[in-house]
This record gives sequence, C-alpha cells and structure tokens, in this order.
Amino acid sequence: MFENIITDLPSSLMALVILTLVINWGSSKLGDSLHTLGVKLHIPDSVRGATFDAVSSSFPELVTALVAVLVYNQFSDVGLSTVAGSAIFNILIIPMFSIFFYKAAVTSKNSNANINKDDDNDNDGNNNNNDTIKVEKKTILRDTLFYILSIGALIFFTLQGQYTAFSGYVLIAIYLAYLVVLYSQFKSHKKEMQQSIQNGEYCDEECELEEDTTYSEIMFWITAGIFIIWFAIDGLVQAAITLSSILSIPVFITSVIIVAACTSIPDTILSVNSAKRGDADGAIANAIGSNIFDICICLGLPMIIAGAVLPVNPSDSLGVLAFVVLSMVTTSGLLLKNKITKKDAYLMFFVYLLFIAYIVAKTFKIIQI
Repeated sequence: MFENIITDLPSSLMALVILTLVINWGSSKLGDSLHTLGVKLHIPDSVRGATFDAVSSSFPELVTALVAVLVYNQFSDVGLSTVAGSAIFNILIIPMFSIFFYKAAVTSKNSNANINKDDDNDNDGNNNNNDTIKVEKKTILRDTLFYILSIGALIFFTLQGQYTAFSGYVLIAIYLAYLVVLYSQFKSHKKEMQQSIQNGEYCDEECELEEDTTYSEIMFWITAGIFIIWFAIDGLVQAAITLSSILSIPVFITSVIIVAACTSIPDTILSVNSAKRGDADGAIANAIGSNIFDICICLGLPMIIAGAVLPVNPSDSLGVLAFVVLSMVTTSGLLLKNKITKKDAYLMFFVYLLFIAYIVAKTFKIIQI
C-alpha cells in the first residue's frame, strides 16, 4: 500500500512521526473502549491492566508481527525484533515513567495496592506518598512467572533455528493458562464487588462511565481502532524498511529500536495515566501483561498463520533476548521490594541505555552477537 509513497529519507521520517501519532490515537480509542468494557464487567484493576489494557496497548505489536509475515515476509527481522525491542522498552521504560508520574490516590477502592502511609510516617515528616510506590507482590509474582515461561519458550524455539506452528501453539497455550489464573481472580473479585454493591459501598466516577456508554458504542470504537492501527502499522513497517535501506543498516536494527519504541507509546501513555490516577497495580500489570501478550500472542499467532517454517538466525537474536531476560530480572527484582522509589526508576533507565549501547555496537559491528 505504501511502497510507492514512502520511498526516500524525508518521506520515511515524516511517515514515522505521522503514523506514530495515528497509532497512538487508534490505540487510545481502542484502549478507552476496552477500559470501559472492563468497568462495565467490574473487572479488578490488576486483572484489567494485565488483559484489556495490555491487549489494547499491545495491539500495534500484534499487527506489526502479522504485517511482517503476511505482507513483507520478514518475520524475524521485523516481527520478532519489534516485539523483543518492545518487551525491553515496556518492562524498563514504562515502569520508570509510572514511578515518575505516580500520584497517590487520596481515596481508592483498591487501597491495598497503592498507598503505604504508615511506612511513610515512619521515615520522616518530609516524605509523602508520591515519593514511593507499593504494588501487590502477588500481582508481580503472578505476571513475572508467566513472563518467565514466555521468554523461556521463545528462547528455546529460537535456539532451534526456526519457528513452526507448534511453537505458536505452545506460546498461545501459555497465554491461555495465564488467562485461566486471571479469570479465577476475577471471579473472586466479582463476589466481593457484588457484596459491596449490595451494601451501597461501591460507587465512584466509574459508575457514571458504566451507565453512559452502551455496548454498541464500545464495539464500534474497538472495530474502528483495529482498522486504524492496521493501516498505520503497514506504513510504519514500510518506513522502517525504506529507512534501513537508505542508511545501509539492517532492518533488524530499525525494528528493534524505532518501530519497537513507536508501537510502545500507547502502552506508556496507558500506564502513565493509571499511575497519575494512583493505580500502581494497573500501571505495572499493564507493562508486564503487555509483554506476556507480546511474546505469546503477537509472536505465537503469526507463527500459526504463516503456515510454513519461519527461519531465524539464533546469533542475530540471542543478544536481544539476553536483554529481554536482564530487563525482566531488573524490573521484577525492584518491584518485589517493599517500596519502589525514583532511584529504582533511574536504574531501569540505565539498563535501557545499556541496551541502546549494545544495539549501536552491533550496528557498527563492534560486537558480533
């Protein structure tokens, strides 16, 4: 569609900027619709963040992988690279921004997730709730466990030198198991919610959102968002391919940095908005849940749809996958602490800078792995 439009450096750079804005707008519409649907179904924040929010904000990565297979036949260079780069961005940069923008809620129905006033008072009178974040360890352990399974399976199949339909089925099975766990938590939360509603204890600004929006409106914007994102991603991939050709750098490099960052902006905005509302669990669950969706669905589904063996060069991918593991260990370790501070955010940013340095070194062939 864009082969005759995006043909030189100016058009490539312009397309990257404009289409990123279009992707963000489409993802925003999709995300708002799925968020409203989650509210209407009374899904708890940590579950909604790991499912509806994660799916809506990660939909650009899914489309990127599908377009890479179905349109450009470059799954390894574009699809795998974008998803891996996005996973590193998501688990380091999104929690970093969430920490910086976090504002403790004055009142919240999820009081067990966000505020730890007693700990703040124990330190000194100058500290306030906006200086630290506390998230449920149960949420972090839940998501990290399935993220480890996802990464482990992806690395195993990468070492085989090819992806097959079986690889895709295994990855999707991991995500289905993840959904089973989330559903059990949802049922438990629903019982508590129904009791609260009967007692007249549950009603906030989301009640109005639930009443004012119809299911037909939700489905319209979900459908529109999907079509908008597909259109914009097609152009974004073409821009990355053209840019790599003009600059004489591998498509792998432009995908793992530029396309990955462009497609991760919706995730970032969604988590930052949750953090501003004082919803730390939702912000963090979206970041990790997005990565589980990215690896299991955004890579697993194209592997099945391709209908053929998809070759991959392990030596080209293992360095990036090693950073996927390092980023997971870094962020998960920090989140499992009693309190997360801005110093932790700087450490996340430092690890991401290491990743960028690695990519630059690989681009200029300073290192080979």
